[in-house]
Amino acid sequence: MASTGDRSVSVGGSVTGSVIQTGDQNTASVQMQQAALPEPERVDILAELAALREILTQLESPDQRKINNALEDAEAELEKPEPDKDEVGQALDRALNYAEKANGFAEAIDQLRPHVEQAAGWLGKHWHKILAVVGLVA
Repeated sequence: MASTGDRSVSVGGSVTGSVIQTGDQNTASVQMQQAALPEPERVDILAELAALREILTQLESPDQRKINNALEDAEAELEKPEPDKDEVGQALDRALNYAEKANGFAEAIDQLRPHVEQAAGWLGKHWHKILAVVGLVA
């Protein structure tokens, strides 16, 4: 006979793209879409960040200030003559991770997806991990 003990789940990090469930004899699946990443030189990263800001600032989040700060960090890095893509990627990753916890994030995923896809294309292979936040894989 199976145990009917504690079925709580504790997560210490992001579980985007994962299924977490408790119980007996359950089945689940995750459907990720394949991203069509553009060539970096074809991406207007400033326009993509502006679009992401527009969407993310409409979310109801206690971390809204942190989301804004992360986006400002990315924009400040892009003002440099030779922006560091890793700095931009880290800032965007932070913004998306805070936003993921916000009310309305799930409803905003379809709006976010093309902009995250473009940003990931510009950032390069190391930053394809941000695609998972909006249900994409490279």
